[in-house]
Amino acid sequence: MLGMYIHTHWGYNRPYSARRWTDADWEGYLEGLSRLGFDTVMIWPQIDTMPLVPTASDAAYLTTLEQATEIAHRRFGMKVILVLTANCMGNERAAGYQFHNRPYFVCEKKIDPENATEVAALISQRSNALQFVPHADAIAIIDSDPGGYIGSTNADFVDLCVKQLEAFRAINPRTEFIYWMLVGWETYCRFWEAQVREEDPDPSPWRYEDPSDFSETLALLQERMPEPWWVTGYTAAHEQALLRLGLRDRAMYYPYGTIEGEPVFPLTVCYGGIERRLTPETLSRYPRGVMGNAQTHCLQLPHTYWFAHLAQGGTMATADLAGFAERLLPGLGRLIAESWEAIEPGDPEAQMQAAQALRSSLGSPHRLGDLGGLLFGSADRFLVDLAMNLELRAALGAFGQSVEGGRDVRPSLAGALAHFIAYQQRVGFVDAYDGPLTALLNAPLSRLNDPRLNAVLRDFSDWRSPAVRNGIVLRLTAAIEQFLLSRPAETGLPS
Repeated sequence: MLGMYIHTHWGYNRPYSARRWTDADWEGYLEGLSRLGFDTVMIWPQIDTMPLVPTASDAAYLTTLEQATEIAHRRFGMKVILVLTANCMGNERAAGYQFHNRPYFVCEKKIDPENATEVAALISQRSNALQFVPHADAIAIIDSDPGGYIGSTNADFVDLCVKQLEAFRAINPRTEFIYWMLVGWETYCRFWEAQVREEDPDPSPWRYEDPSDFSETLALLQERMPEPWWVTGYTAAHEQALLRLGLRDRAMYYPYGTIEGEPVFPLTVCYGGIERRLTPETLSRYPRGVMGNAQTHCLQLPHTYWFAHLAQGGTMATADLAGFAERLLPGLGRLIAESWEAIEPGDPEAQMQAAQALRSSLGSPHRLGDLGGLLFGSADRFLVDLAMNLELRAALGAFGQSVEGGRDVRPSLAGALAHFIAYQQRVGFVDAYDGPLTALLNAPLSRLNDPRLNAVLRDFSDWRSPAVRNGIVLRLTAAIEQFLLSRPAETGLPS
């Protein structure tokens, strides 16, 4: 199998967020994936923040997913997997939000796996939602983020998995189960305990990893999980557990973050190194195939192409980025590929030249190629997005150079802020992020040592109260504006 995980954690604008996709968006994207060789999609439908009874907007979204499932099956012969969490469901605030903009950490609650009443409510909630998508082929449950409960055991996790599979099999008896190995259930529970006790100033769940979690969970699945079931994994600890228990034939390779990390601010990426995670030797250890993932699918086309090419036995030497782009917009393949290739080197002048060339192509009657569905219905939207990505990176690069050079940063920061606000308003993303923007914006901002900026930057990594990160981008832009309005004496910058 060759799969793509469609992430929906954050609600932002169409077509950047999959929460907003229409039936036509789904059909075009699935067609593009299919023509690249993908045969499986795994979707997180955010059932985990829906109330006990889905709202009208929840039902509308789930109905759209059912239509997408029907299209995937009928037109493209693709398998559809729904992702659930082990123990999360909507809290008392969930019903007050429309699905497309419901903030996850504001509306999520984690139920106690050993509280029978709470577990019963979780299973009822799952049944109420899953009835809208009865033809999905499988459910996948992740062993960590989001989820976890302090003091909970791997046996609790497996019990929750079995109960949720039983609930969906009452709707679709042919449903498969997939164990998504990531950090490990008990590992993640230990991580949460450390956050509550404020014992970890630099939190990372991986610091608490105990490889025995995976062996124990897999052994419990062997005992308790009705067939058919399989697993995804990618770390050395995952592989060791699979080998120890003789389960390698059930494994699909899932090198999370290869196409795009998450959470990230929606910027197109185009850098080397993908081939190091998709070597023939690595792929041979996972008989079920390989899964990719993205957060903002319409922006990550070069990596989507490279991932599919490498997963199917190609090499970077045989990859043809311009040829791929030509299949998107015939006649513009070379221009698009050169623009993608200008993204990462960090040359502001080259980035601005590429952006100008893209903008000169706007407004023409563009004919879509056979992969045009990946453009979500608009060639000009795609071209403007790429141009704005280049312009923003050029402006941020100039700001970073000012910081490095010890110069007055206000002119370059003002220019970067103007580009950032325009682009942010276009995509609508407002929540915390990691990834390229952390290095391009947050890191140089932190070097300015401004109390207002530092107060916002600290909240980006607040795991103790993750809801504080909702809307943080708008707080950051406001803090930058205040910094720019302050007198030179207050900023410590030269006049």
